[in-house]
Amino acid sequence: MLKIKSKTMAFLIAVILTASMTVSTVLIPSANAHTPPINIPTYTFMSVSPNPIGAGQQVNLNFWVNEPPPTASAQYGDRWGNMTVIVTHPDGTKETLGPFTSDATGGSHTVYTPSVIGNYTFQMSFGGQTLTGQNLAPGTPTTGPFANVFIGDYFQPSKSNIFTLTVQQEPIPGASVAPLPTSYWTRPIYGENNNWYSIAGNWLGFGTSTFATTGMYDQSGNYNPYTTAPNSAHILWTKPEAFGGIIGGQFGGSETGNYYSTSQYEPKFAPIIMNGILYYTTYPGSSTYPSGWTAVDLHTGQTIWTKNTTELLRCGQILNMITPNQYGALAYLWSEPASAGGFMAAGASLEMWDALTGNYILTITNTPAMTLTQDEHGDLIGYYVNSSTNAFFQTTGQSLTMWNSTADINIGLGGSPSAGYPSGLADNWMWRPTQGATIDFKYGIEWSKPLATNVSGTSLYDNGISLGISAVNSGVVTLTGTNLGFSAFLYEPGWQIEAGYSAIDGHQLWAPVNRTLTPYSIVYTGSLWAGSGVYVELTESTLSIAGYSLNTGSQVWGPIALPNASPFSSLGANAVVANGTIYIWLYGGDVYAYNLADGVLKWQYHTPSGGYESPYGVEPLWTFTVGTVADGKLFVPEGHMYSPPLFHNAQQLALNITDGKEVWSIDAFDVTSAPAISDGVMTTLNAYDNQIYAYGKGATKVTVTAPPASIEQGRSLVISGTVTDISAGAMQQAVAANFPNGLPAVSDASMSKWMEYVYMQQQFQANTTGVPVTLSVIDSNGNFRDIGTATSDSSGTFSFQWTPDITGKYTVIATFAGSESYYPSYSEASFAVDQPAPTATPAATPISSAADLYFVPLSVVMIVVILILAALVVLSMMRKRP
Repeated sequence: MLKIKSKTMAFLIAVILTASMTVSTVLIPSANAHTPPINIPTYTFMSVSPNPIGAGQQVNLNFWVNEPPPTASAQYGDRWGNMTVIVTHPDGTKETLGPFTSDATGGSHTVYTPSVIGNYTFQMSFGGQTLTGQNLAPGTPTTGPFANVFIGDYFQPSKSNIFTLTVQQEPIPGASVAPLPTSYWTRPIYGENNNWYSIAGNWLGFGTSTFATTGMYDQSGNYNPYTTAPNSAHILWTKPEAFGGIIGGQFGGSETGNYYSTSQYEPKFAPIIMNGILYYTTYPGSSTYPSGWTAVDLHTGQTIWTKNTTELLRCGQILNMITPNQYGALAYLWSEPASAGGFMAAGASLEMWDALTGNYILTITNTPAMTLTQDEHGDLIGYYVNSSTNAFFQTTGQSLTMWNSTADINIGLGGSPSAGYPSGLADNWMWRPTQGATIDFKYGIEWSKPLATNVSGTSLYDNGISLGISAVNSGVVTLTGTNLGFSAFLYEPGWQIEAGYSAIDGHQLWAPVNRTLTPYSIVYTGSLWAGSGVYVELTESTLSIAGYSLNTGSQVWGPIALPNASPFSSLGANAVVANGTIYIWLYGGDVYAYNLADGVLKWQYHTPSGGYESPYGVEPLWTFTVGTVADGKLFVPEGHMYSPPLFHNAQQLALNITDGKEVWSIDAFDVTSAPAISDGVMTTLNAYDNQIYAYGKGATKVTVTAPPASIEQGRSLVISGTVTDISAGAMQQAVAANFPNGLPAVSDASMSKWMEYVYMQQQFQANTTGVPVTLSVIDSNGNFRDIGTATSDSSGTFSFQWTPDITGKYTVIATFAGSESYYPSYSEASFAVDQPAPTATPAATPISSAADLYFVPLSVVMIVVILILAALVVLSMMRKRP
């Protein structure tokens, strides 16, 4: 946080310096008023903050010369050098920091950590400098009436004020920063949440999926180190890209009765993701008639805007323009005409668009086909090989060229008329691309260097060999050249010419070498991947790999045979490099992880049997497009290169990059592009139905109910509720119709089959399980306590029986803590427990005396006996009558 403050202070100072330059230039003689060299006095300044500071805490040192270098602009021109800072410790010892080089404003900054309690002093020293006109913008004149007047002048040494810093025992508090989110989040990310950068990586599409114009994270592969990635197959939403799935009717139910979806030559989905928006060119049918662009909310799948155009998206750009007059990023889309898109297409033009609205800004004309990258500021950097040919179309010379988009726009919109530039605002501290401008590509060329023409004394061109760019990585442009047939070059096929050039200034790092890959093979079938200072070659005919130094071209390790490889793996391979490891997957279902530094195998994975439908014996892996590494997982799709057929049970795989074990998989034929992952969301196109699928953690909703009427103490009650998935997909028409009471949330273990049931029309699995819910109460005494856990079922419902132990009002809280598939949620309800109602008192019963106990029963007996005797007498008398 302190460093951010330091930069902010530096640019506040820069604004003042800019104003200072405006005033002071009036005081310095004009171009025709003096003959260089002259001596110009300077003044330097020093500031340290915060002050005071605790021992062991970091402070910011800001220091500057009163004048910015007169030739300086945002990207070009001189910078002050020979700047040092003298630190005097409390004990009087001195320490020198630097030397430092200024920015365009004439200032610089660094950080320092004092370790001793007491007073430190700081003083900046500028050693003086002759302005030489270094790193001027291309075409800037250095002589004549348009040359900068100060070139050749000497700016004299100076020393700053002495700044005293008080260091105390007690640390000073820093600003609090929100931790990384554990609940649902989306864009924009609040400007104070600086540490969220680590999970907010964009997907700019600098690299091109095979035969597409964009789609890959960058030109070196699909590794996004700045995002989380799905740990389960939970689907957020789906969206049709074209007609897909089974045709139906007279076309029957065979494997060929589906809509067009899997051609590697016409990929239907090549994504760009910026600031939580997914952009893609739509192809409802053939690649010859794209229908425009779609911008979609990454988290909801809702369309933000569409554009009817035949232009093809080329990449996104986030230009972080940091100058004294401007601080912050701007987002753009770049496109190219359909005629310039696709495999081996020649360039034509690049169009620049506003990323938020899709509105057109400007055009750069005469662009060649390039390998696009970016620098640390987000400038588009393009590399290309320019070839000259003779009347017989034979190569006679080649050069490596580097181009900068920001320079092209700034210089093309201004500059010296004597240098052939249009009139207008020259390259400066204000980024203002002109609406509707047309600018020539040539203004952005920063250097062009000739390439070597021979290897080991033998001409490349005489043997039909031209060099092309294979990789730009670790500051090196790796060039390769080959001939796909029998060549007289070595009197044998199976070779490749390789060379390395600096990506910074184009100088040759190592001369072209002949790399004999496979003696006497029919054609060369090798692949090359670069990263972390090493590039790796795969020779498919022998299924072996070798590692070479990017800086010298010398072999570092190998060749190493890939263990347990399927013969079908010779038909194709691809790889991605991440954190010093190369992950290689091959058509025959084989995946390997090798350490780049020494070629040590870390793990291997092999897909299972392909079953009855597979002619390969295994589930093949798609190799025409690149898989993706993010958040400790490698995402690769099963599938094959040609259609028909769409065989059953192809899987989108997620493998743990530490040990190669499967993290999750789901039914999907994701073969037209690699998974794009940004902000924790992964998007792919599923060829089974031609829909875009978005995978990631979903939001949930918990409900809870308790008896509305009070219960008596001592009796039990039933607490019940639901846990539902409220991701955007839950509101899609088909899902909402099938789950009118809400889409149930289920366990991670059930997720893949559940998503196939919900979104892919597959069968319901009877063993589907729900999610755990923790039930807690706040009783009438204000005590919070957990009372138990319930698990929801496949309908999303849970219930729990409980007997309250005290009387009064209760608040019951049902909490779902979240899972790998869902964010957490909770809900509350209330119930009451009353004292039992009083029991009615029975009437008192008289107590009988001893006489009553004996006399009354005896009297009754005597009466009965008398009655019987009387009856006998009456009966006897009646019998005696005549």
